[in-house]
Amino acid sequence: MINITNIGPIAAAAIPVPEDGGVVVLRGRNGSGKSIALDAVNAAVSGKGKPPLKDLAGKGEVQACGATMTVGRTVRRAGELEVSTLEGRLSVADLVDPGLIDPVRADATRIKALVGLSGAAVEPGDLHGFPEELIQGIDLDDPVGAMAELKRRLDIGAKEYEKMAAKALTESAAILDANPELSGPVIDKDQARTRQTAAIRAFDAIQARVKAAEEAATRNSAARDRLAKLPAADVDAAQKAMALADEETIESLQFAQRVKAEYEAAVAAYKEKTAVRDLARAAAKAAEEHAAIRAELERQIAESAINPPAPEQVEVAQAEMKAADENLDAAIRQGTIIESRKAGLLKAAEAQEHAQEATALRRKAKQTDEVLSEIVSTLPGCPLQVTDGRLLTATKRGPTFYAELSMGERWRIALDIAIQSVGSGGLLVVPQEAWEGLDPSNRQAIADQVRAAKVVILTAECSDDSSLTAESV
Repeated sequence: MINITNIGPIAAAAIPVPEDGGVVVLRGRNGSGKSIALDAVNAAVSGKGKPPLKDLAGKGEVQACGATMTVGRTVRRAGELEVSTLEGRLSVADLVDPGLIDPVRADATRIKALVGLSGAAVEPGDLHGFPEELIQGIDLDDPVGAMAELKRRLDIGAKEYEKMAAKALTESAAILDANPELSGPVIDKDQARTRQTAAIRAFDAIQARVKAAEEAATRNSAARDRLAKLPAADVDAAQKAMALADEETIESLQFAQRVKAEYEAAVAAYKEKTAVRDLARAAAKAAEEHAAIRAELERQIAESAINPPAPEQVEVAQAEMKAADENLDAAIRQGTIIESRKAGLLKAAEAQEHAQEATALRRKAKQTDEVLSEIVSTLPGCPLQVTDGRLLTATKRGPTFYAELSMGERWRIALDIAIQSVGSGGLLVVPQEAWEGLDPSNRQAIADQVRAAKVVILTAECSDDSSLTAESV
């Protein structure tokens, strides 16, 4: 029996507690003290809270299952509780319906309640494999808050890596689009430079040969002009004339010697012949020099003549030099494209690395749910698990969100968890609004469920009764 005296509007109330379990419903009008009675029982069995004292009463008292709570200026609790309770660790009604429209927030409240019921804590060893820099500063005394914060940090990190991956992938695509893959053979730049150098040297040699031929032609033309202006010289005739003059000079000298009388005339003739001889000798010498000049000019013309390269050779050299230039340009362009594509492929690899880091962080973020699932799974009879911050359970329909189950299904699971936690002979307090929100079939199912487990549920509902009454259903 639970006895309440001088608490709130209640002067005295006796609430039977069936030994074989079941549902005890407090009935009465609004203001009769039903909710205060439920709160008073909760305070007595848990030792938490202070029920309101009845007006003008010196003290109030709540006797519940071996524990006595005396309410006055202070609150005293004595005795030893003879039943097991959740002691404020879990409101079964809140687990069924936390009163939040947002299903994610509602499940977050449920998960926190379940973790609190388990009494488990997250140890640093449970977070092995998570990035150490993301764990720092997280309060592990609050498992749900710790995992929510860790998941938030992991999600932020994953988003950053995803942004970097997207940026690197965009840069890679831009580089690779601007530098399409080479279709032909790759030209070696060193070989291209060697070929260009050889072509330039060959062309320079051809140009030098052309210039030399032009200069030689100019010199030869000048020599021919000078040669054309020089009269022809008869060296043999001049030499013969010289020889004849010599003979005549000798004859004149002999004649002069023979004919002294004719000496003067002979001397004069001699002098004349000598003059002629000198002129002949000068002419012969001039003829020899003239012939030498002609010979030298002819020799120069013969020796300095240079055959210029054929136009075909010049064209071939020019074509090779142009081809060598184009080959080198192609090699340089290919080298630039190859280096750019390397940079693009490196960016693609960087994007892949960032994407892998993001995936790893996303995977780690999901593992925070696994940590909470492991804690929740320690509760006996708990079929729920945490996935992406939501509570799921297995049904015939497959994995189903707990929040999407029918009211009756949620109550049965919540009660299974609570019943397993308090054990046979346990006491559960369910708020009035929760009980009143159940249809008759669900109420009956819950009554059968707690009776089978020999657990007592204490709840309330409005009625027309003028006084507070208690009834087992």
